[in-house]
Amino acid sequence: MFNHLLLTIVIGIMFIGQLNALVPFLGRGWLKRKKTTRPVPKQKQVNKKQKQVATPTKRPPCPACQAEQETQEDEKSPPSEPPPNIKQSKGRPRSVDTSSHFCPREECVYNGWIGLGNIRANGYPNGGRWRQLQCTACGGYFMETTHTIFYGKKTAAETIWQALKALAEGLDIRATARVFAVDPNTIETWLKQAAEHMEAVSAFLIHDLELTQVQVDELWALLGRRDHNEGGEKQRGKRWVWAGIDPESKLMLGYVIGDRSQACAQWLIHAIVTLLAPGCIPVFFSDGWSAYGTALLTHFGHWVKTPRRHKRGATPKPRWLPLPELQYAQVVKKREKGRVVSVSHKVIYGSMEVIKSMLESSVGKVINTAFIERLNLTLRQHVPALGRKTVGLAKGEPGLSRQLTLAQAYYNFCLPHLGLRIPLPEPIPTKGCGSPKVWQYRTPAMTAGVTNHICPLEELLLFRLPPWRQPVAVAA
Repeated sequence: MFNHLLLTIVIGIMFIGQLNALVPFLGRGWLKRKKTTRPVPKQKQVNKKQKQVATPTKRPPCPACQAEQETQEDEKSPPSEPPPNIKQSKGRPRSVDTSSHFCPREECVYNGWIGLGNIRANGYPNGGRWRQLQCTACGGYFMETTHTIFYGKKTAAETIWQALKALAEGLDIRATARVFAVDPNTIETWLKQAAEHMEAVSAFLIHDLELTQVQVDELWALLGRRDHNEGGEKQRGKRWVWAGIDPESKLMLGYVIGDRSQACAQWLIHAIVTLLAPGCIPVFFSDGWSAYGTALLTHFGHWVKTPRRHKRGATPKPRWLPLPELQYAQVVKKREKGRVVSVSHKVIYGSMEVIKSMLESSVGKVINTAFIERLNLTLRQHVPALGRKTVGLAKGEPGLSRQLTLAQAYYNFCLPHLGLRIPLPEPIPTKGCGSPKVWQYRTPAMTAGVTNHICPLEELLLFRLPPWRQPVAVAA
């Protein structure tokens, strides 16, 4: 009797052990277990983070806005009223246009003011190339190359701007030095001076743009010098060139060199916003990189009061939301083995109906980034450091920035764009037996209303920048 009872207990214990082993396969209903809280799905956590980014209680920080506030405090404001205009009363009427020149002497009342009739030509000293000018208000003399890269240069001016034009057309520094029989260090010095001058000229002339569409994108670049990481080891020098374009006028709005981070996106959008007219909010298109959405929210956002949902508790904080006029869409490309297999459109801010209505009167007619992609190819052709499989790489960011600045000014002001030409009202006959001229070729700056003619590179290099923005002949 006792043996049978012992055998039954042993068999029961074995059965319970086998049952516990089969519970994971049979389900939780076979045994009563202690209730545990189910983990929160990862998808819900991602959605919460997205809501926090989309409706922040603080404006996303922009390093460019902070730097601009610091520089504005140090800038000097121009005089409130210009001095009286001087009219010529004696002598032969002046035949030399000096409306774009100003007196460089700081003690002169007319210092920095242009087009007031105080500058007159005074001939060519010692039979030289450059003309001497005189300020009739203070009696001071100065050369017309003052505050330009040609001032004090012994090399012929044609050699300098032809070398810079070769650089803008895509020839690297050493090849340009061999063509013009000049030392490479001299070519690099000319490039540095021309880049600083072109950057100031572009900032002076391009402003208050009325745009309807802007496309932005980033371009991968390689540096010739390797970078050092935190461990002191050398690694490949990789950079990204961020750029923006107006598809209607093909005007290159700006660029930023850096890594593929949120800060660089903020710098690019800030540079574009500073060129827009007050109240102008164009529609923006980009690829699927999320940094553009945050940058646009920073510069085209406003505070919105959050309504109270409960009677008790703290007052809800206001939210930084995009302006109702902001329209932004992304072109998302799906790739397989490096090839694009499908393209989809994603509206981040605004609505698809409003974007389509805005595109009806604009170029492209559909959501795309084709114009900025074409600009990337143009930059690779005109900037030696961005070419593929090239030996003319820039060693650092300053060298790459100088080449990009020169190429941007050359592209905007000097290079006629075939897609911007318009037919002439009447054909203009040419000399000889050639066919008449039927097209008027235009540059992006002409289409945008910045200039009224195709500016040669030497004209931009000779342009003297006033201390503050004023209407000048080249920007008429």
